[in-house]
Amino acid sequence: MEKFAKAFPSKPLPSKTAKPWALAGVVGSGNLEVLLERGGKPSNAMECHVETSIPGYKAAWLAALSDFAHHYAAGGTKVTINDQGAPPVLVTLRLRQAYDHLIKGDK
Repeated sequence: MEKFAKAFPSKPLPSKTAKPWALAGVVGSGNLEVLLERGGKPSNAMECHVETSIPGYKAAWLAALSDFAHHYAAGGTKVTINDQGAPPVLVTLRLRQAYDHLIKGDK
């Protein structure tokens, strides 16, 4: 089990979102869950906490999270990820799903 945390610069989250938090995915073999919450500090950074069952991929995680923070206005959010061996493409998908649920709701 590997755990780490890091903040990434990001444009501030829009002032109004549909929800205060959003969850995407489920913890299980080859999958992960992403919890995205409003109210992280500071407002120009995305705070990330990752717990993964697969050690040795911290650099890949940091690259995926940095890329997401760069492309989405996620400043002022806290991201908590529980991973059970998800491939990188699924990490990006779950981040986008949680972000969409936070901004637009569960429509």
